[in-house]
Amino acid sequence: MHGNKQKMLRHSVAPMAFAWIAVASMVVWSSAAAAAGFTAQGIMPGDPDPNSIKLGDVEAAIRPRMFYKNTDTLTGGEQEAWALGGFAGFRTPWVSDILQFGVVGYTSQKLYGPAGKGGTLILTQNQDPITAIGEAWAALRVAGQTITAYRQLIDRPFINPQDTRELPNTFEAYTLTGTAGPLLYTGGYMTKMKTRASDSFIWASQVAGGKGPPEGVVYAGATYALANAGYIKVDELYSFDVYNTFYVEGRYPIPFDDKMRLTLGAQYYPQKSVGDNQIGVFSTWGYGLNAALTYGAVTGQLYYTQTGTGFTTQSPYGDHPSYLNLQQIVFNTAGEKAWAVRGTVDFATFGVPGLVATAIYASGKDRINSSNGAPLPDHWETDVRADYAFAKGTWAEGFVATFRYSWLHQDGSPQIQTDLRAILNYNVHF
Repeated sequence: MHGNKQKMLRHSVAPMAFAWIAVASMVVWSSAAAAAGFTAQGIMPGDPDPNSIKLGDVEAAIRPRMFYKNTDTLTGGEQEAWALGGFAGFRTPWVSDILQFGVVGYTSQKLYGPAGKGGTLILTQNQDPITAIGEAWAALRVAGQTITAYRQLIDRPFINPQDTRELPNTFEAYTLTGTAGPLLYTGGYMTKMKTRASDSFIWASQVAGGKGPPEGVVYAGATYALANAGYIKVDELYSFDVYNTFYVEGRYPIPFDDKMRLTLGAQYYPQKSVGDNQIGVFSTWGYGLNAALTYGAVTGQLYYTQTGTGFTTQSPYGDHPSYLNLQQIVFNTAGEKAWAVRGTVDFATFGVPGLVATAIYASGKDRINSSNGAPLPDHWETDVRADYAFAKGTWAEGFVATFRYSWLHQDGSPQIQTDLRAILNYNVHF
């Protein structure tokens, strides 16, 4: 009886009412998400942002993106789509330095999408456009803490925007965020989620594949900043009646001089089913190790990851934080041992400012079917990527062009799976 009362309490959290806005053709440009303000994925509560468009006291933002994706699968199928989309939204000033409101509309409009070639997540499975009010929030700022209610962005290791298509994940949630010196902390209760290829918000447990009554997620996280961009990150995510995840990660840069530094990283994330076990009974874990050596404009990296034999590690509420979450696969199957090598070059040193190129090769083996222990095929992935940001002061300032290509090999498959992505982002300024 006590458990039923708790569920009734969680499900009785009433969403707030917000005004809706019309959406035109718009979207995000590629950059790392910030703690507050105007990010690559949308708008968060915060102080005035220099990149915003000023409409009186109200800040507005428009981020268009054009995206083409073509995949030839391991089984001989094809996925293809070309879309123009993005986001447009606004944020009010702080009322009495306490209350702020924000609304963001997202869209992905089809330029090309052959029937029978869905699955790119740029459009729906049926190649239809996607339009949604992805954010509609009110924020309360008290004693340095920010409390945000209703549709919003969350960006933590296992719950995040996963902004790798036209639209990001957004969440119906009630959150608190704050800082204390070098410590950033956050947490809250997430009820529903809108995934990248959807215009609807559904309960978190259903997003995870749960078959029982709808349930939400409680999460908490903290990041402690160290010198030279190092950090320690700790997170806890509890998906009611589905599973629990604990996450810890550390990054420690060691500078040798102004040109060379070594950066060491490690991560660990045990997972276990809980409550009614809506996706099954399991216990598993994953860990990763990373070493990166930078000399001037060139960085070389080595990775190793391993997954427990009990289950494939889960990440239904965002991008998987594994070091080996690559363009096509995550290398997180039950029992999998994977390694990778990566190289990155910033061509500014060679007279081409704005151009950055990366290549990575990864290999995974010892995969098993966790339900019966049967071995699964080994696989390998090779990715290449180039990004070019047009220079400030030129007619193309604000444009960022990205080209990505990937090859996935798997033992016993009839062909190589290839994945092509061409992306043009624009940060609109007036």
